[in-house]
Amino acid sequence: MQSELNDIELIRSVLLDNNTAAYGKLMNRYTIQVYNAAIRLVNDEDEASDVTQQAFIQAYRQLDSWRGGSFGAWVVIIANHIALRMLEKEKRRPTVPLDDNTDTPDDTYDERKEKRLQTMETAIERLPDEERRIIKWHYYEKISLKDISTRLGHSESNIKVRIFRIREKLKTIIQNEEDE
Repeated sequence: MQSELNDIELIRSVLLDNNTAAYGKLMNRYTIQVYNAAIRLVNDEDEASDVTQQAFIQAYRQLDSWRGGSFGAWVVIIANHIALRMLEKEKRRPTVPLDDNTDTPDDTYDERKEKRLQTMETAIERLPDEERRIIKWHYYEKISLKDISTRLGHSESNIKVRIFRIREKLKTIIQNEEDE
């Protein structure tokens, strides 16, 4: 019977072998712990999910700076910093008094915004079929990560990482479009 790999062995596998499946195991192991820490700070399920995802992405990027100890505690600290920055940003966001709020949609046409939307659509169409499908399912059809992972036969954590990488690819495509 093979014993489950510990955090150090999994991280070594990620760093030395670029084993994303090993990172997926770490995410599965600590997602609930990180989410619970985030929800205590932001008090909103969607924001806590965003914080959790961002924390694992940031931890992945900075994995070579991890100095041992509890990986879960390290990711929780990252999540706490992200959540606190998010709360600070919300504090600085101007609020509109309820009296000034109108129910009519904004009918003004913003040419720059329209151009950005068209650029985004063009960038999405340039993606390989599976990546385009993942983005459309996730953002347009609001299909859950769990359902996407089931459809494609991958883990949820793999789909999260793929969405992050696809978004980075889209940023590059759009930046290249703007530079031309």
